[in-house]
Amino acid sequence: MQFVFGILLMAQLSLPSGATPPQVMSASFKPLAVVKAGQKADIAVSFSVIKNYGINRTPQITLKLAEVPGVKFAKAEISATSVDPKSKDEYFVDLPTIHVVATAAKAGKYELPGKLTYFFCNKSDGYCAKQTVDVKIPLQVQ
Repeated sequence: MQFVFGILLMAQLSLPSGATPPQVMSASFKPLAVVKAGQKADIAVSFSVIKNYGINRTPQITLKLAEVPGVKFAKAEISATSVDPKSKDEYFVDLPTIHVVATAAKAGKYELPGKLTYFFCNKSDGYCAKQTVDVKIPLQVQ
């Protein structure tokens, strides 16, 4: 009986067949300093979320970077902190910032591709899901 009830509850909390949730969170990027070839670039990745959605603190927000010829990463997979002193529940009040540290061997414009993965909930209808989106982090090297 409990199993059947659980199945019915999950059916109510899922999206209609064929529907996909909107991209709930978007990223923006800021280099923290002028970057020269051979020097480390520290790119701050900050996030914003659309109204009525919450981003879960656990599992952590992760960014997995793909290899780029001529660019080395301090870490290819970066996890955001799940600590938010303002949070009283499982959702972020203040979204964290991730720092991508990269070194390019030559001057030029680069796009650092990656996959951003996070978990979210729609606070009004209780729908929750994992979302993975493609990101392209710009890097300008002199």
